Amino acid sequence: MQDKILKLRDLLVSTGLQEESGSIIYSGDSTLKKGLFYFLGTNPGGNNLNYPDTILNQVMLSKEKNEYFEGNWGNSTHQETIKRMFKTFDISLKDTFSTNTSFIRSPGEQNYQPRYPINELSIKKESKAIKQLKKDGRETFWPIQEYFLSVVKPKLVIANGSIARDLFWKKIKGKEFKDFEIEIENKFEYPKLLRGRKFCHLFKGDLITENIFLENLMVISLPHLSFQDYAFHEPGINWVKKIIQNNF
Repeated sequence: MQDKILKLRDLLVSTGLQEESGSIIYSGDSTLKKGLFYFLGTNPGGNNLNYPDTILNQVMLSKEKNEYFEGNWGNSTHQETIKRMFKTFDISLKDTFSTNTSFIRSPGEQNYQPRYPINELSIKKESKAIKQLKKDGRETFWPIQEYFLSVVKPKLVIANGSIARDLFWKKIKGKEFKDFEIEIENKFEYPKLLRGRKFCHLFKGDLITENIFLENLMVISLPHLSFQDYAFHEPGINWVKKIIQNNF
């Protein structure tokens, strides 16, 4: 295990962002092993720590701390929704490898503070913060994500939110995510909201890079679970549960 952590440390240092506030492994070091499932969120939120808050310190000092059971996020509703979701799936959250698309800490997607140069300023429909979060995940931190995937070799990625979903869509499909490209039976729409629409999505395909080949990788995404409580997400969670039961 120590060799894996040292490899992770070296990959992190190569980004130049090791001293930023944040974290990488959310599930305890020992979960970095081969497994069926891979849980991917957006980025780490607030937390109370017993060491200076840098990504590098989290890599080297967090050991077996599991953020879902031991972390103090300041948003217990989000935490409890994730725990209840995995219990509904009958999947051990404690044994599932979990990380984020970006490893820089912020209290939410909309408040994400860019830490890395961005050149895609012409994109108009997304805030600069969201664009930056995607850039970090797809480019800056991808070698670390790729390393994790090469170890875990998952059959299913459970994506918490659209940014985590889009990372895998882009890597598998090679283009921007478009909802109309998902077949109707592979998406679930939440009951109508006063504003906006929320969906769960399913897609699969081969993830092929210079370093990994994951054949027929399945990705299931939910709206970010920090958006309201478990009761709100329960219809989508039950839709995902049926897919998992039918495939694993």
